Amino acid sequence: MNNLRYIILTVILACFTTVAMAQFGGKDGKKPRKDGKKVSLFGGKKNAKGTPKGPSGGGGDTPQFSLGLKGGVHLTDVESTKSYTVITPLDLSSNLTNNKLYDKSYSNVGNHIGLAGSMALSPNLSLNLEPGYATYKFGYQTSYTWDQFEDQQSFVTIDNDVDHVISYLDLPISVKYHIKSGPIKPFILIGGYYSFRTSADKEITTKIEDGAAGGLSELSSISERVGVDNLFLRSSAGILGGAGVSIDVGNSPSNVSGSTDLGTVRFLLGVNYRYGLHNIVDVQNRFNDSSLTSGVYDVTDDLELRSIEIYIGCQFTLKYKDFK
Repeated sequence: MNNLRYIILTVILACFTTVAMAQFGGKDGKKPRKDGKKVSLFGGKKNAKGTPKGPSGGGGDTPQFSLGLKGGVHLTDVESTKSYTVITPLDLSSNLTNNKLYDKSYSNVGNHIGLAGSMALSPNLSLNLEPGYATYKFGYQTSYTWDQFEDQQSFVTIDNDVDHVISYLDLPISVKYHIKSGPIKPFILIGGYYSFRTSADKEITTKIEDGAAGGLSELSSISERVGVDNLFLRSSAGILGGAGVSIDVGNSPSNVSGSTDLGTVRFLLGVNYRYGLHNIVDVQNRFNDSSLTSGVYDVTDDLELRSIEIYIGCQFTLKYKDFK
């Protein structure tokens, strides 16, 4: 949760610091241009009378190119499409119980932070590219129990609590449609993503109990964190869809030559659903790590990644366009 706080604070501080600098800095001592044209550092403009043409000023100019920051959380879920195990009883006089239980859906919280770029195709339609860095977390618990058919009080149990953290460089692209015009605009979007895996870690807590002769004793309890980069594919892909609201603050930039006004600042709040299209596990390396398969009897199933993405962000207008 500390990482989440840092991400949210970073996005909020970056947005509000820039807006504050635009509102209060660099205005004193500036003189209007003699030619009557009002042009900002970012390519926006006003008409000769100084009437705002931005989205909240009643004019025709719309932010065409915008760039900013976004960040938030991923509520992660994985779907096991095929299960695997490394344990098979060789003694016909014994019985093996093997249970694997995945964490509750969307209960593990990862995070993400990145850029938020958009290009308007019309006043209500835009193309969005939002590269960033994301972490996904999921886990499961396994329990293996051997017992004798003749003596049910003789058994050995191995319990594993397994947590995964996988990090990706994300490249999502989407088409966003604003349902209505005005400074407060709800929107829907649809698109896809391609991600490059940067790291993968697995933390395993193992407890072994011996119930021989009717008594229960803990033989060992081990906790370790290991890198498992080779266990997961280098890339993954999926589709996404979502909804949210954008809030435009300010007009097209100031009529003062050299002004630091940024013009329209767009604040974002949204929720996306991501659906992975394939198995993220490298099947060729599934059984290669003997410290996992032989040491703690852990083997990874075929998994498909799902997540709910909740985010906040802000964008600064780089260029305006009159679509009329």
